[in-house]
Order: sequence, then C-alpha cells, then structure tokens
Amino acid sequence: MSTDTTLFAHIAPWLTDRIEDVAVEALGYILSNSPATRRALSDTLKEGKMEVGPIDRVETWETGDEGEIPDLVCFDNKGQKQVLIEAKFWADLTKNQPNQYLKQLLEDRPDGPAALLFAAPETRLELLWPELCRLAKKEFKVNIISESGPVRSATIDSDSHQLQLTSWATLLERMENAACSVDDTVAAADIRQLRGLTDRMDGDAFLPFGSEDLASETAQQMLVVAQLVDDATYHAKRAGWADTDGLVATPKRTGYGRYIRIGGVDTWFGIHFSGWAKHGDTPLWLSYWKGYHEQLKQAELTTKMTEIDDRFCIPIPLPTANQYNTVLNSVISSLESVAKEFGYAELAPYRIDSDFLRTWRQKDLRPEFAERMLGAAQLVDETAWRVANRAEEDGSRWANTDGLKKIINPRREGYGRFIRIGGVKAWLGIHFGAWAHHCDTPLWLVFDHDAKSQLASLTDTAHEVDWRHCVPIYVPATVEHDEVLETVVNSLKEIAIQLEASNG
Repeated sequence: MSTDTTLFAHIAPWLTDRIEDVAVEALGYILSNSPATRRALSDTLKEGKMEVGPIDRVETWETGDEGEIPDLVCFDNKGQKQVLIEAKFWADLTKNQPNQYLKQLLEDRPDGPAALLFAAPETRLELLWPELCRLAKKEFKVNIISESGPVRSATIDSDSHQLQLTSWATLLERMENAACSVDDTVAAADIRQLRGLTDRMDGDAFLPFGSEDLASETAQQMLVVAQLVDDATYHAKRAGWADTDGLVATPKRTGYGRYIRIGGVDTWFGIHFSGWAKHGDTPLWLSYWKGYHEQLKQAELTTKMTEIDDRFCIPIPLPTANQYNTVLNSVISSLESVAKEFGYAELAPYRIDSDFLRTWRQKDLRPEFAERMLGAAQLVDETAWRVANRAEEDGSRWANTDGLKKIINPRREGYGRFIRIGGVKAWLGIHFGAWAHHCDTPLWLVFDHDAKSQLASLTDTAHEVDWRHCVPIYVPATVEHDEVLETVVNSLKEIAIQLEASNG
C-alpha cells in the first residue's frame, strides 16, 4: 500500500481538530459502501481468534442504552450488533472505553460472537493494550489470547466475546487488498486517502518523554548539531561550490536548517526530525523541492533519495568519532560528493585543520529523540489552539493568537508559535538554548527584552537568554499526550493569571 501523503491527509487537519471523528466517518463510509472491505474486517477479527458472521451494515455514532456512543457499530443480516469499533489516535480513553462498550455487547448479544475492536497508531499499541486490559479486568474476567502480532486479543467473561486491538495500518492494508482483489477501485482509492491521514497521525505521534529525554544534555547536543549545519554551510561557501545568495531561511517544524545552492539547485540542509525518526540514524538531511527531480535524476542522486513530507530527501551520515572537527570534515565531504554529482568534477578536497578540540557525543543521537521532538512540535501547535479556546470557554481573554504570525523559528532555538498570554505577546515553543543552560524542559515562553517591565510577577522563574526573557513550561515525564497537554495548558493559565494581576 502506498503511504504517500494524500490530499485528504493534507486538508483534514486544517479544517478541524477532531481528526478522530473525521477518520471514523471515512472508515464508516468505506465499510458501508464496499462488501469486500467488510469481509476484510471480519478476516481481521479472525486473526484474533474471533469468528463473526457476515457484516451486513455499518453505522456511525449509534447511541447505546446508557448514552454511550461507539464510533462504529457493525450489524449482521438480522440487524443485531456484533462488532463495535473505536478509532483512536492520541486522545486518552474515555470513561466508556472499554468497559461500557463491552457491557453493551454482552447485553445486546449475550450468546455472541461479538467483539470490541480498537484501531490505533502502530506506535501506541505497546502502551494502549496493557491499559485496555487493566481497565477491563476491573469489571470482567479477562483471558489474554495474544499480546503481540497484528491483532491483540482477549476474551471477556466467555469465549464468545472479545476485546481486540490492531493498528490502522494493519486494518486498512487488509481492506485495500480485499478491495483490489475484486477490482473495487473506488474503495481502494478511498482507503488510500484515509491511510494517508492515519499515517500522518502515526507520524505525529507523541511518545512520552523519559527522564533522560528531558535532561539538558540532549538539548546541548542539538545546539552542537545546529552549529554543525552553520559551520558546514560556511565552509561549503568558502570552498566555492555552494552559495546562499538570495536565499531566505524558512521556519520548519521538522528542525533547524539553512538554504544553500549546490550545482544551481536550491537545497535545504539541516536537522530533519522526520527523516531522522523514520528513515535513518542521522539528524542531518538534504531536502529538495520535487520540481528538481530531473536535475537530481541527471546527477544520479535519485537512488539515494527518500520521499518525506512531499520532498526528496538525502541523508548525510555522521561518523563515529570523538572530535567535532572529524564530524565536520565528514559532513563537508558528503556535501562535496553531492556537488561533484552536479558537475563540480575537479573539486579539490576541502578539510578543516585546527586546534579546536570540541568533543562529540554520538551516543546522544537517537531516532527515538527525534520522534519525541516531532511530538513536542505537535504539542506546541495543539497548546496554542487549546489555550485560545479554553480562554474563550472561560469567558475571558487570558490567551489568544489574534493578529499574530503563526510560526517562527527564533534562529537555531527550535520550533514555536506566537501567542498573547495575560495581555503580553510571547513566543511558545521548543527552545534548545534555554533548555540546555537552565531547566530540564523543552517548552518555554519567550518574551522580548522590552517586555521586562510587564514580567515582574515572573522574575523568580524567568531566565535571560540572548536578550530575551524565557519562562520554563515543565513537561511531565512518562505520561501520555492528553495529560501532558492538560498540564501545559494549566501552566500557561497560571502564568496568564499572574501577568494579568501584576499589570492591572
């Protein structure tokens, strides 16, 4: 199955923050209109050792007797419920999940067979399955059948009722294969659109921070990698086979980088968290607009490329070394090799020789950290939206984004957004500089230097970094997305109250 970004995946997050509801409606539409995909759903349940009869009809948001509303309800040809489906991305389980839905199945179909199936991102399965089983055991006799594999399953009170968990990727791939096997091209195309959205949500996963992820040493290393980008760009220009004339840096959620021109082709060069997390053990990548495909093909670079976020990307490997200069020379050499492919055939090797012996700690460069930074960037976006809406719900204006630019990268510090909190303009985001030198948290509120007089109530917590006042927003370790989001929003509200009180 293709996992390329789809139009549906691109548009949906711009139209609503209720992405789970969008996915439910899409899945319900596909299952309702394609018998082949309903058979694939039954086959998925069989993988968990549950045999259900043919699924005749699928409804969304069918209200139960206790007011509970499962995402999808699947009926047999007699109009009886036999499968409930709950679609999850990164929201917490609701008070009805899973036990109220299991009760519904046991009451409405006491003799079975019946199943409650959760679909979730692949990266959430390891955490979600133990939680589902723990909650179910509070009210039911639970017998675990499978705790791994494509479908995890457990019987509930009897062998005729099951709790199951699978990934979006597993479910949709089976559905697409079934649609293709009967030439149902419409359903197959619809599934690919939905798969684009679920892949995007899986890629935006918020993996809980471990205590080691929050340590200042990780931020210090990222500042060193950012310095590596600047130094390699500087020396590439000095060597004569790269330039930056007329190129403007563009803020990116994926990490810090620079635009450089190599062989007449505009290239983004920098830290690419998406590429690092999903495709390789290096934080550094070259990224190209798709319109340069022909030039990249002629330079015989297509075999090195990976498509990420609708761009062509090439990894820049980092050597195992203890010294910064050794790593810098390796990166320059990699850039030289690209320049040669673009026609700089007579390049003399360019190397840095100096007594500057900064150490380099390769062990800190883990793809898992990149995944957490992608989640942190997602957290910044959700927080900016949530605090503005929470303030409106509270009937006050303690936070808003009215008239403010959406996104900015303050030099090399990290990804963030402008927000007005307690009446004072600030920048909310990942700030590697403040994180590295002051407090073990990636998230910070950053105020301009001329806002000092308005920050009297925050002087005990603020730190001055590069002529800006930075206030830490602590991120709890080892907890999941929604609890982290709520903690961050509550912290911002407390800061807003302090600012409003001190500024009249």
